[in-house]
Amino acid sequence: MENSVKDLKQVAHFSEDAANINSMFKSDQLQMDVLSLNTHQYISPVVEPISDIIYFVLRGEGVFEVGDEVLVLTRNTSVLVEMGVSSGIINESDEQLTVLKMAAPPGIHNLSS
Repeated sequence: MENSVKDLKQVAHFSEDAANINSMFKSDQLQMDVLSLNTHQYISPVVEPISDIIYFVLRGEGVFEVGDEVLVLTRNTSVLVEMGVSSGIINESDEQLTVLKMAAPPGIHNLSS
Protein backbone atom coordinates (compact mmCIF):
# COMPACT_ATOMS: atom_id res chain seq x y z
CA MET A 1 0.00 0.00 0.00
CA GLU A 2 1.28 3.44 -0.92
CA ASN A 3 1.27 6.15 1.77
CA SER A 4 -1.04 9.06 1.10
CA VAL A 5 -0.08 12.29 2.85
CA LYS A 6 -2.41 15.28 2.72
CA ASP A 7 -2.03 18.77 4.12
CA LEU A 8 -5.11 19.95 6.02
CA LYS A 9 -4.59 23.50 4.71
CA GLN A 10 -4.93 22.20 1.15
CA VAL A 11 -8.04 20.11 1.94
CA ALA A 12 -10.14 22.55 4.00
CA HIS A 13 -12.06 25.03 1.85
CA PHE A 14 -14.57 27.59 3.06
CA SER A 15 -17.50 28.90 1.03
CA GLU A 16 -19.64 31.98 1.54
CA ASP A 17 -22.71 30.04 0.35
CA ALA A 18 -22.76 26.96 2.60
CA ALA A 19 -20.71 24.69 4.84
CA ASN A 20 -18.21 22.53 2.94
CA ILE A 21 -17.49 18.83 3.32
CA ASN A 22 -13.98 18.17 2.05
CA SER A 23 -12.90 14.55 1.61
CA MET A 24 -9.50 13.74 3.10
CA PHE A 25 -9.26 9.93 3.08
CA LYS A 26 -11.52 6.99 2.33
CA SER A 27 -10.89 3.26 2.58
CA ASP A 28 -13.12 0.22 3.05
CA GLN A 29 -12.92 0.66 6.84
CA LEU A 30 -12.69 4.43 7.38
CA GLN A 31 -13.73 7.75 5.92
CA MET A 32 -12.25 11.08 7.05
CA ASP A 33 -13.59 14.46 5.99
CA VAL A 34 -12.81 18.05 6.92
CA LEU A 35 -15.92 20.14 7.59
CA SER A 36 -15.50 23.88 7.03
CA LEU A 37 -18.18 26.23 8.36
CA ASN A 38 -18.12 30.01 8.16
CA THR A 39 -19.94 32.03 10.79
CA HIS A 40 -23.65 31.14 11.08
CA GLN A 41 -23.41 28.21 8.65
CA TYR A 42 -24.74 24.79 9.57
CA ILE A 43 -24.89 21.15 8.61
CA SER A 44 -28.43 19.86 9.14
CA PRO A 45 -28.89 16.86 11.44
CA VAL A 46 -28.68 13.53 9.64
CA VAL A 47 -28.60 9.91 10.80
CA GLU A 48 -25.63 7.82 9.68
CA PRO A 49 -27.26 4.39 9.34
CA ILE A 50 -24.11 2.26 9.12
CA SER A 51 -21.33 4.29 10.76
CA ASP A 52 -20.09 5.44 14.11
CA ILE A 53 -18.86 9.04 13.78
CA ILE A 54 -16.23 11.02 15.66
CA TYR A 55 -16.21 14.80 15.32
CA PHE A 56 -12.97 16.51 16.43
CA VAL A 57 -12.83 20.31 16.49
CA LEU A 58 -9.60 21.59 14.95
CA ARG A 59 -10.42 25.31 15.04
CA GLY A 60 -13.24 27.46 16.37
CA GLU A 61 -16.34 26.62 18.38
CA GLY A 62 -19.46 24.80 17.27
CA VAL A 63 -22.85 23.72 18.55
CA PHE A 64 -23.29 20.00 17.95
CA GLU A 65 -26.74 18.42 18.02
CA VAL A 66 -26.25 14.77 18.93
CA GLY A 67 -29.55 12.95 19.32
CA ASP A 68 -31.48 14.96 21.92
CA GLU A 69 -28.36 16.66 23.30
CA VAL A 70 -26.91 20.04 22.38
CA LEU A 71 -23.16 20.29 23.03
CA VAL A 72 -20.77 23.21 22.59
CA LEU A 73 -17.38 21.93 21.45
CA THR A 74 -14.22 23.99 21.18
CA ARG A 75 -10.73 23.40 19.78
CA ASN A 76 -9.24 20.00 20.66
CA THR A 77 -12.53 18.52 21.89
CA SER A 78 -14.44 15.67 20.30
CA VAL A 79 -17.69 13.73 20.47
CA LEU A 80 -18.63 10.19 19.47
CA VAL A 81 -21.94 9.74 17.64
CA GLU A 82 -23.05 6.13 17.53
CA MET A 83 -24.61 4.57 14.47
CA GLY A 84 -28.29 5.44 14.12
CA VAL A 85 -28.10 8.67 16.18
CA SER A 86 -28.70 11.97 14.40
CA SER A 87 -26.07 14.70 14.41
CA GLY A 88 -25.72 18.21 13.04
CA ILE A 89 -23.44 21.21 13.50
CA ILE A 90 -24.07 24.94 13.77
CA ASN A 91 -21.38 27.62 13.81
CA GLU A 92 -22.95 30.32 15.99
CA SER A 93 -19.61 32.05 16.57
CA ASP A 94 -18.00 34.93 14.68
CA GLU A 95 -15.03 32.73 13.68
CA GLN A 96 -14.58 29.95 11.14
CA LEU A 97 -15.11 26.39 12.39
CA THR A 98 -13.01 23.47 11.15
CA VAL A 99 -14.00 19.94 12.19
CA LEU A 100 -12.44 16.58 11.41
CA LYS A 101 -15.14 13.94 10.83
CA MET A 102 -14.18 10.27 10.99
CA ALA A 103 -16.68 7.56 10.04
CA ALA A 104 -16.10 3.85 10.56
CA PRO A 105 -17.10 2.07 8.45
CA PRO A 106 -17.65 4.71 5.75
CA GLY A 107 -21.27 5.81 5.63
CA ILE A 108 -23.30 8.33 3.76
CA HIS A 109 -21.39 11.32 2.51
CA ASN A 110 -24.04 13.82 1.50
CA LEU A 111 -24.65 15.86 4.64
CA SER A 112 -26.92 18.68 3.59
CA SER A 113 -26.41 22.19 4.79
